[in-house]
Amino acid sequence: MFLKSHSKLIRSLHSKKMRWERKLFIVENPKVLREFISENFEVIFLFTLRDGFYENHPKSILLSNEQLKKHSSLDNPQECIAILKMKSFKPHSNSWSIILDRVQDPGNAGALIRLADWFGLDWMAIPPGTVDPYSPKVVQASMGSLARLPLIFESDPNLDTLLRKENRIIVLADMKGISPKDALESKKGCLILGNEGNGPSDFWKSRCDHFVSIQKSPRSKTESLNVATAAAILLYEISN
Repeated sequence: MFLKSHSKLIRSLHSKKMRWERKLFIVENPKVLREFISENFEVIFLFTLRDGFYENHPKSILLSNEQLKKHSSLDNPQECIAILKMKSFKPHSNSWSIILDRVQDPGNAGALIRLADWFGLDWMAIPPGTVDPYSPKVVQASMGSLARLPLIFESDPNLDTLLRKENRIIVLADMKGISPKDALESKKGCLILGNEGNGPSDFWKSRCDHFVSIQKSPRSKTESLNVATAAAILLYEISN
């Protein structure tokens, strides 16, 4: 039975503070949930519609369509709302990594998580000021890739120390950089992606080894690329 306490818990987890205090987060897509379950994330509660895909799950609790619509953060609610325990992974240190430098848009962050998973990056760093990767919208946009990607939550200075310790070159995406082919030949490095509106921070500008940019057609009047689009091009260059 779906109780008031369940409703209160779901609502509380829309707050970043409560998510991190309880080390819990919400998943609202059956396909995404399968990804987390396959990676052995612990399911605390699974609120689902009758005849839904997860009706017979050991942690399932039935709720009505009205209750689902009332508690879902999606414009078009799926058939379930699951509450999972956060889980950490041991980062790798033999390839490339990525730092989201104050990236704010949940859709962009989710797409970047998918890209990092697709290209097999060692880890993704989330410094203070960056959108929470466990927010419902980021979880949804990541389409399950969050279940496999090691995340590092550290300050910029601590991340800089880590990069030096791992002997990674630091490459920063910027509008006035050099061609990626001239800077991404190293087999081990870190790509810094800056804020959508303000670009990279002064901290990383002062510490990077290379600034890289994606050259546009002389006929193009487009001011810039979306951060996730730019990342996809740069990560492709890295992998080839």
